[in-house]
Amino acid sequence: MGRTPKDVPGGTALGGMTLPVAGPVAQRYGEQDTVGTTSRGIRISARAGSPVVAPYEGSVVFAGPFKGYGLILIVEHPNGYHSLIAGLGRIDTRVGQRVLTGEPMGAMASDGTPTLYFELRRGGQPINPLRGFTGTEGKGQG
Repeated sequence: MGRTPKDVPGGTALGGMTLPVAGPVAQRYGEQDTVGTTSRGIRISARAGSPVVAPYEGSVVFAGPFKGYGLILIVEHPNGYHSLIAGLGRIDTRVGQRVLTGEPMGAMASDGTPTLYFELRRGGQPINPLRGFTGTEGKGQG
């Protein structure tokens, strides 16, 4: 059974960060996925057409289709953090655009039961996005 962001300690604010879409967490960081690989992010079951927002302030460094991921966004945050957000139905932002925490960047597909993949990295290494930014990391000067 998935957990909603409200079930996560601290609600949707995770170390100053918010989840990019509302919905239950269908797969957690470190769990085995359907093909037996360890998840480097989380999957969130979302409602069709739900808005996808910036998890934290930063700059969009990639926006568009990518290999088997479909439409993805990569946002560079302060202090070496990056968010990879995949599974969008529509992207409403562009490379180079600055975004604020919670600012709309796109939407889920308008049909079916879409799932958003969210990966948080620091220094190129995946970290558990449900922990968010720890302490003062991700805050301050960018």
